[in-house]
Amino acid sequence: MKLKSLKIFAITIISILLSLIYNHFNPNGLGLLREEKRLNWESDSLTLFNKIDSSFSKTNLSETKRSDSIFIKKVESAIEPFTEPKAIKLDVAYKLFKDGIKFIDSRSVEEFSEGHIKGAINIPFYGSENHVEVINRLNKNEIVVTYCSSEDCDISILSGDELFAMGFKRVYVYVGGYDEWTRNNYPASK
Repeated sequence: MKLKSLKIFAITIISILLSLIYNHFNPNGLGLLREEKRLNWESDSLTLFNKIDSSFSKTNLSETKRSDSIFIKKVESAIEPFTEPKAIKLDVAYKLFKDGIKFIDSRSVEEFSEGHIKGAINIPFYGSENHVEVINRLNKNEIVVTYCSSEDCDISILSGDELFAMGFKRVYVYVGGYDEWTRNNYPASK
């Protein structure tokens, strides 16, 4: 009986080791540990160019005067293209809010109805496939900001990644979320 249990244990260990080795060398192997998503933080200087940059998609650049086009070319070259969503803090989020940038609340419909950043639209991350029409109505060339409840909530990061993968060019993730926003008495709606 002891010998039989020992054989079963040995076969199990060998099977586990072989599967781990195969997984390690397989190009499509699964990661054994969850990789924590690291956000790149946007500098506070981004707000210098936001009004100008967001207006690029609203106006026809060929209609600008010669002196304006020189200025616009300088501004365009100063704005780095995004390679992934960027994290922002409260002060930058508020500047973007004041500039009329679209905020996307990634929380559930219930949480959104309890309170949200004024003017935000609700596209819950869990169930975003049900909001494809809303997403498709958004201009992918304009800046959007995703947020959720707080720093501990990562669905705004996941939502930002999803929007970026869908072709949105400039996605910011407001890390402090709705809790930090309301603690600072910034505009909110119910």
